[in-house]
Amino acid sequence: MRTVTFVIGATASGKTYFINTNYSDKDVDILNVYDYQQRAYEEAGFGSSIPFGASFRCLLKAQDMLLEDIIKKLQAGRDVVVEQTFFKAKRRIAYIEKIRETAQVFIETYVMCPSDSRWKSNLESRKLEGRYESFKRAREEMEFPNPAEGIDQIYEVADGVVTLRMDPPSPETVEKAKEELAREAERIQAEDEAVRKRKELIESMKVRPFWHYCEVCGRKEFITAKDAFDTGWDYPPQMGYFGLLSPRTCGNCTIKDTLYMKINSPGRFPVVIESELTPAELITWRRIKSEPESLLVDETAQRR
Repeated sequence: MRTVTFVIGATASGKTYFINTNYSDKDVDILNVYDYQQRAYEEAGFGSSIPFGASFRCLLKAQDMLLEDIIKKLQAGRDVVVEQTFFKAKRRIAYIEKIRETAQVFIETYVMCPSDSRWKSNLESRKLEGRYESFKRAREEMEFPNPAEGIDQIYEVADGVVTLRMDPPSPETVEKAKEELAREAERIQAEDEAVRKRKELIESMKVRPFWHYCEVCGRKEFITAKDAFDTGWDYPPQMGYFGLLSPRTCGNCTIKDTLYMKINSPGRFPVVIESELTPAELITWRRIKSEPESLLVDETAQRR
């Protein structure tokens, strides 16, 4: 029977040190979730700046890639040591159930629980002491592993001292975790459906007629993107992108009097501050932010 060893805990709690000390000379495969996270970010095309929503999706992808590799190595007859955070029971349960579906395996977990002094020292050595309070809040929210999750042995590691800690089985922990996973799956499915529908809408804007509003002279026309382009309009999708600030003008007006030019004027920080906009500019800005949906109805009729 193969063995999966999870070493879990907060940032700088000693996971890597524990693994290097206890497993570097053993015939096991060592996997680190951090490596998979970096790969997921790179594959998604993100650098140092990652939007929150995108970060969550990248982390889920990293989790899936890591799980896939764990299963492959077990099926190849290898023992695996995995460095993870695994703060929540739902994350552990999702892993454990998939692993047990595909392999006969013994699962053990070491939970890094350093004293505050040891942890602060670790953070200082990694130049992370300024983030101690945020890391501490995350650690305090950690759900300590329970045997009911499907773990064969659970150990607590406190400043190098390893203690077997098998709390009484808590089936309600598993029930709660599975409910959370189900809600999360529903939310992700709904988000994916919304993204799919928006992509379809954006694609349809290439051929369907929609309202074009000139922010300079006030002219409006219900025409297709091709017709607008052929008659000189500066308008998405031919010119610029829906939802992003750029000129919205007809073929008779120039861009010099547009909100885009005002925001990007020399000496000005290029950020829209609504309190500094005129009423007409505010209408333009809010219409742009709500594109393309805002272009499918006559906003003049709506304001009556």
